[in-house]
Amino acid sequence: MGVPCEGPSDFELIRQMAEQTVDSAGARSAWAQFYVRHKRPLRLVCKRHYRYLLGEDGVEDLVDETFMRAFDRSASFDHQEVCAPPIQELKCRGWLTRIAENLVRDRFRGQREVDLVLVEVDDLEKLAGTQGDCSSQCEVPENKRLELLKAGFALLAENEKTILLATVFWQQQGRKHQRMPHLAMEHLSKDVGKSPVTIRQMRLRALDKLKKYVNENLPDEKAD
Repeated sequence: MGVPCEGPSDFELIRQMAEQTVDSAGARSAWAQFYVRHKRPLRLVCKRHYRYLLGEDGVEDLVDETFMRAFDRSASFDHQEVCAPPIQELKCRGWLTRIAENLVRDRFRGQREVDLVLVEVDDLEKLAGTQGDCSSQCEVPENKRLELLKAGFALLAENEKTILLATVFWQQQGRKHQRMPHLAMEHLSKDVGKSPVTIRQMRLRALDKLKKYVNENLPDEKAD
């Protein structure tokens, strides 16, 4: 998270932003500080997840739109919660990330969809909790499984990472047949230089690689 930020805390800045009807100049000044403080990390997240969909310029637009939406909705944020500055930073960045995600989803809401997978398989969330053939008596803590999943993900090829991040974004919990917007698939296909059919196959192979990595390393984790 870097060095502690100087000046008002994140929650104090949001509190000032929320008082925009009382002190417009103060609210905008607080927003400017908040923007400078969090723009770079939010840009990195948006670039990682949405560059295939929006392009470089589109990512910049999304970041700016996210901060404008945060300003408009600052009163809905619980800035009175008592927590240390590092926790405030995490909560604010999580808030901004969710706003950006919702803005992206809104752009594709109601559009024609295409099948996301060829066959039903476990998604990343299920994989994070999988124990392979292990019984419930030899469970591995969730944080350990997530660490393994993260380590396995880092070993994938860049195209595989892009495909998994892109397709997981559109999955809906509890939906039997996962789908994603047709236009989003077109953007993904163009970005990785693969056909939709090949993308689906690469997704399955990448998930298999992750599952194999997690399961093969579970014994080591349990032995610690």
